[in-house]
Amino acid sequence: MEFSSLLFLFSFLPTFIVLYHALKETGRAAFLLTVSLLYYAWGEGAYVLILLISILSNYLFGLLIDHIQKKTLKKTIFLLAIAVNLGLLIYFKYTHFLLANLGLVGSSEAIHLPIGISFFTFQALSFLIDIYRKTQPMDKNPVNFAVYIAMFPKLITGPIVPYHDLSKQIKNSRRIDADDLIEGVKRLVFGLGKKILIADTLALPVNKIFAVPADQLSSSTAWLGLICYTLQIYFDFSGYTDMAVGIGRLCGFRFPENFNYPYIAVNIKDFWRRWHITLAHWLRDYLFLPIAYAVSRRIKTPRLLGIKAENWAYFYGASITFLICGIWHGANWTFFVWGGYYGFLLVLEHGWLGKKMKRKWPRALQIIYCQLLVMIGWVFFRSDTLAYAFSYLKTLAGFGNSDGLHHYAALYLNNEITATLLIGLLGAVPIVPWLSKKRKEKTEQARQTQSTQLYLYTTGYTILYNLSLLIILTASIMARAAGTYNPFIYFRF
Repeated sequence: MEFSSLLFLFSFLPTFIVLYHALKETGRAAFLLTVSLLYYAWGEGAYVLILLISILSNYLFGLLIDHIQKKTLKKTIFLLAIAVNLGLLIYFKYTHFLLANLGLVGSSEAIHLPIGISFFTFQALSFLIDIYRKTQPMDKNPVNFAVYIAMFPKLITGPIVPYHDLSKQIKNSRRIDADDLIEGVKRLVFGLGKKILIADTLALPVNKIFAVPADQLSSSTAWLGLICYTLQIYFDFSGYTDMAVGIGRLCGFRFPENFNYPYIAVNIKDFWRRWHITLAHWLRDYLFLPIAYAVSRRIKTPRLLGIKAENWAYFYGASITFLICGIWHGANWTFFVWGGYYGFLLVLEHGWLGKKMKRKWPRALQIIYCQLLVMIGWVFFRSDTLAYAFSYLKTLAGFGNSDGLHHYAALYLNNEITATLLIGLLGAVPIVPWLSKKRKEKTEQARQTQSTQLYLYTTGYTILYNLSLLIILTASIMARAAGTYNPFIYFRF
């Protein structure tokens, strides 16, 4: 049951919200946990047992790690807990891939991948590491811990919220006021519009173009498919995040933002400060920094082979972290290459290119450079095989074999897709925050000067804003009722 389904929007969510607010604060956590488990079981059936096993085992491991004082035994239990979580993830997500590449399986079907296992495993690892490091005391209430892992707004595709951030919100009393409800509904509607009106519309040409052998596409068609996918994945994933943040706000929780207009980034490091922010922070705190610190301790001299020790630490940390990031996204060599590709780019920028760009390149050229590299990365992310990805890149560069008569770009365009492309391009830049900032400035001026003209301006803006929300909601519902089903892209991770 997806957030964008009519069943969720008009039955599940309203019923949950009404009952949630009707309960006393002391009973809300248990109710949220029950609903979250039912929500997961609705889509995954018996595989909810995997989620329950993860919750129970990690809670017990947490108690042991928190209670044991002997360092050697504490570390042993901690490493065992990490191994159990990674073992569960590897079994379901990578067993078939590993056996197939070792030639040990033929045409046997892959093991079913429980939805959201990558995300709730990372949540569990955050909990274990925070408890082991003593950065956050363990809340020994089993219901509160289970809510942290299983809370349905963020269960399937995040955002990935560290234990030290969310456990405080779960434990403490949450007063939900009118602003929470209003802001929650706004985020929910905007996210729904991003998903259904933009991402799902652009999915139509994307799916058709990427279904054609890459060498049969014209260069213009390949670029059209890639541009559409670049916007599709952004509005699909950020739309889900907006809905998750909105639902969380309706329950009194403040989830961190996951996107900050990544397509205006000036370099790859800046892109990862803006794209899937909670994953980037998780990788930084729990992988990159420990790896970089371990490498820096091993280098006993200020320089090694003429390179500063801290640069070696960064190179190793970035490379390993993004290889793991790629593998985490999927059991396919395309994701391995995608992760390695970003690790290489980060090393390149940190080594010399980044300083040169910042010093000599105009900002517009930096943005073009960054987004071109990001789009190349999306080719690997979207392709089913490395062979297809390299063939697609070849076609993008103008070296395909197509005569351009059968799969030309105009074949995949119509007025609706063209308009959606333009809206998507405008929505990928921070126009809305700029307008919001201007409105707040005008509102403050109206209060200070008591100007009738400014008051009318701010009132008109508010009416227009609310009307746009109503239009988005109505159009989204109509499109979902009449259109085809397109699952959120990150559901498969």
